[in-house]
Amino acid sequence: MRYKKGGPLIDNSFLFRLCSALTFYPVWHIAQLVNIILYSTSYGDRAKLRKYKGRAVLVSNHTTFLDPVLVSGAMMPGRTWHTMLEKTVETPFLGTFTRLLGGLPLPPGGSGIEKIIASSEAIFKYRRFIHFYPEGECYIYNQKIMPFKTGAFYVAARLGLPVFPLLTVFSEGLLKPKTPFSRRFPKERLVVLDPVYPSAYIRYNEDGSIAMPSVKEFAAAVYEIMCKEIDRRRGLDGRDGTQSYFKGRMLRIKGVN
Repeated sequence: MRYKKGGPLIDNSFLFRLCSALTFYPVWHIAQLVNIILYSTSYGDRAKLRKYKGRAVLVSNHTTFLDPVLVSGAMMPGRTWHTMLEKTVETPFLGTFTRLLGGLPLPPGGSGIEKIIASSEAIFKYRRFIHFYPEGECYIYNQKIMPFKTGAFYVAARLGLPVFPLLTVFSEGLLKPKTPFSRRFPKERLVVLDPVYPSAYIRYNEDGSIAMPSVKEFAAAVYEIMCKEIDRRRGLDGRDGTQSYFKGRMLRIKGVN
């Protein structure tokens, strides 16, 4: 079951799918309990994903180590693939474990995106969603979203799929941070926003290939939608969208993230 560099991205065998289900659901419930204890986790508008019947690309801001758990709760009991560094999935034990949980290796560079596209039929055979972190890094408790890379949006454009933005919004709670009895960790809420369709932005060159500037416009449009939603929520309630807990970029651990 271990992924080997250059091998198929997806294992759709019955044995793997069975082992994946037996691993994922118990682990998710335990990890989600940790999320709830730390962050008082909640969701908004999950019905948008649960009622949607087609395939889609999911993108979200990356704000905690447990984000894959948070995102997975948005479409439960359904599941999504979570793209992650190929090096993580290559490690002997952790690699197999992350694959069972839904980890999808993303080879570096443009060739990795092309391999995702080439594997699309296998990717979507049993799951309807594939998730990306377009910021490319985890910025702990950040509410000022970093500029997006274009890979997820190029995949959506090539496959003709909508992009669902998933936005993690942090709140201070009742007491101001860093005061007596205030929360040590922020409250988190994952909000499912309306799908954005590539047809509204994507243009084509004379040879029929996708014009890359239009992919950047597509990514920028989704980025702007997410930023405006944080600003809107901050305006409605000054406690939402707080940057008070921001800790900077999460350090990479060799073989883990």
